[in-house]
Amino acid sequence: MATLEQYEENTVAHYFAHEVHFPYVSVTLLSLVAAWLMWDTVPVAHTLLWLGLGTASNLAREVFVRHMRPLLAQGQGHRRLIQGFTVSALLNGITWGAFAWLYFDAQAPMTLLLVGAYLSGHVGGAVTPLSIHLPTFYAFLLPALLPYVGLLAAAATPMHTVLSALTLLFLLSMAGYARLTNRLHRDGIRLRYENQRLIRDLELRKAEAEEASRTKGLFLAGVSHDLKQPVRAISLYGAVLRHQAGGNTGVAETAAKIEAAAAEVQDQIHRLLELSRLESGSLRPNPQPVDLQALFDQLRALFAEQARARGLHLHLAAARGHCVLADRALLQSVLENFVSNAIKNTASGTVYVGLRRRHAYPPGRRLCIEVRDSGCGIPAERLPLLFDAYRSFDDRAGAESHGLGLALARAQASYLGGDIAVNSAPGCGSTFTLCGLRMADTASPLLRTPSVNP
Repeated sequence: MATLEQYEENTVAHYFAHEVHFPYVSVTLLSLVAAWLMWDTVPVAHTLLWLGLGTASNLAREVFVRHMRPLLAQGQGHRRLIQGFTVSALLNGITWGAFAWLYFDAQAPMTLLLVGAYLSGHVGGAVTPLSIHLPTFYAFLLPALLPYVGLLAAAATPMHTVLSALTLLFLLSMAGYARLTNRLHRDGIRLRYENQRLIRDLELRKAEAEEASRTKGLFLAGVSHDLKQPVRAISLYGAVLRHQAGGNTGVAETAAKIEAAAAEVQDQIHRLLELSRLESGSLRPNPQPVDLQALFDQLRALFAEQARARGLHLHLAAARGHCVLADRALLQSVLENFVSNAIKNTASGTVYVGLRRRHAYPPGRRLCIEVRDSGCGIPAERLPLLFDAYRSFDDRAGAESHGLGLALARAQASYLGGDIAVNSAPGCGSTFTLCGLRMADTASPLLRTPSVNP
């Protein structure tokens, strides 16, 4: 990326080439009027020469700018255009300074008034277009006004001295105003430069993040491929060992633990890959109508025995007639995660799965699924960190958790177009709610049945 000085130079060049439009009509009229004023007081040859040189310098500038525009488009010639524009401003200033010199008559107040009006108008009009580059502005200002100031001072009368001082004060005020305008121009240019630099940095960071994500995905894919076979082999060896244990209870128990550990490793590999796919955006959801009653029945069949073994009551509310538009695999995975965590972290009591309406959501997305347990609960300070990947908590069965489940559930909920809310406190259990699901057919009378728990 160009340095700030180069960027400022390029901006000024483009400004002179494309933003400064020469006022042909007004300058032509003023020049013709000035020539008419000089016609009877200045030799005709001098007047015509003055008019011809002024016209030639203006045309030369326009030809030069038009010639330089294609070069600017190619990223070349910026400094040359600024230098050429400065020379043009100098010639223009000399032209109007020459008008003051030729037409000046110390004994004619009207002449002094006309010259002063002409010069002040031109100088004032040049501040806005030329102050972006102070050398260009001074190249016009000084040769335009200094001859007039010198002529007034040379008259040596009190009136001319006062007019000279006032003109010099006007020159200084215009220079100060030009400096202020130049500072505003430069601040704007620097702000744009900083914005472009920040945008470029953000694009680089984004590219680096995308590359890191791609690399992580490739790494995880490679790791999973390399680990699947040995883990499967370990599981098979454990099964063989268990079958060959015979009456040796210790060996059979060890073989069963090996199989369970291998299955856990396989599950974590699957979760790592799933989370990577979700975070990279490579997963393509398949939304379809999902019957929640059928899904609840499947959850009951999957977790009833596990809950019974821990002495818990697993209660799933009736969900007949309720159907959502979602990717069934993703929705089932989220709910399985919630129910599994609830059972693992509840020592006694009930795990409840039901429906609720939340009117804070837009129509058609007010149906929510909640999983409530009577477990130990989660401290408030840990709730914001609950969905961070690779983080687990001692009071949330950390020995069995690798911090991937809830992170995966949050990513899956995002793909479903919903979000997850958590309400928990130590000793009061936890409630995980999946909200924002789109109902499959909001016009169906079945979906308006009052079977949703309050």
